[in-house]
Amino acid sequence: MKTIKEKKKEHQRLRKSAKTRRVTQRKPSSGPVCRLCLQEPGDPEKLGEFLQKDNLGVHYFCLILSSKLPQRGQSNRGFHGFLPEDIKKEAARASRKICFVCKKKGAAIHCQKDHCVRNFHLPCGQERGCLSQFFGEYKSFCGKHRPTQDIKRGNMGEESCVLCCEDLSQASVENIQSPCCSQTIYHRKCIQKYAHTSAKHFFKCPQCNNREEFPQEMLRMGIHIPDRRWCLVLCATCGSHGTHKDCSSLRSNSKKWECEECAPSTSATDYAPENSSDIPCCSSTFHPEEHFCRDTGLEENPGPSWADWPGPSLLEKPESSGSRRSCSWRSKGVKITRCCKKK
Repeated sequence: MKTIKEKKKEHQRLRKSAKTRRVTQRKPSSGPVCRLCLQEPGDPEKLGEFLQKDNLGVHYFCLILSSKLPQRGQSNRGFHGFLPEDIKKEAARASRKICFVCKKKGAAIHCQKDHCVRNFHLPCGQERGCLSQFFGEYKSFCGKHRPTQDIKRGNMGEESCVLCCEDLSQASVENIQSPCCSQTIYHRKCIQKYAHTSAKHFFKCPQCNNREEFPQEMLRMGIHIPDRRWCLVLCATCGSHGTHKDCSSLRSNSKKWECEECAPSTSATDYAPENSSDIPCCSSTFHPEEHFCRDTGLEENPGPSWADWPGPSLLEKPESSGSRRSCSWRSKGVKITRCCKKK
């Protein structure tokens, strides 16, 4: 006969096993998968854009967060300077590491807390409350050792998120608190979407426009804030519609663009998307002008004052001649599976 203590342990083991099975139930992949997490492209707001070259595919976030992946090339080589041979070596190393969430091999991310032995796939870690920081050494932490905030539970049940006006989640890891504005609480997913659409040069507190404490605290709490400069071109005919150059696949020296309403045909403009039925949409998380460089010399402080960074080029008027040319990090032959989505 089992004792009460043994029965309790057995019950806990079965519950843990059932939870693990729910996480690991995945549909067999029929398309490309990330070499560093073995999963399909997925949501770019959570995993970054899916980069593909030849037979090698990786999530952008898996690429920059992998614990032992060096960046040995120039930004125009491989994937942001990460060479294909190094990615394959990192995948081979990860194949010996078991994810503490799904219990499967291929976990390329290691918790950076001293003496912690947990490894995890990026998607699995996100499901279990792990956190990754997108500055300095690009550290990742398991749910037990991640940076935390002192969010009072009473406020979460009474307040709503300022950005989406919906009730806050009862799970504290799904909310994030502002260091200013009387410590307003937001949904983490809402702040992340806001960061992707505003980017570094426009990211600030939604309420008080704080550009110092707010961005640095969001970085500490794992919000990805891309560094990109928008280059907007107005319709040369009506001037009331606009598009980003990269969203509409315009050449860097293009000065003329016409919207779908004004353009008599596709040949009359510089715009030639893969799917001509798609309407240009600039709400994507696509970040072609973000230059990644892993800085191993930084400490926990995200870096210099945000007020000291130069402002972006906001707008290119149609037919203008003295505007700034935009540049791209994309190396020749690198394919991105998703640029813009149809509204």
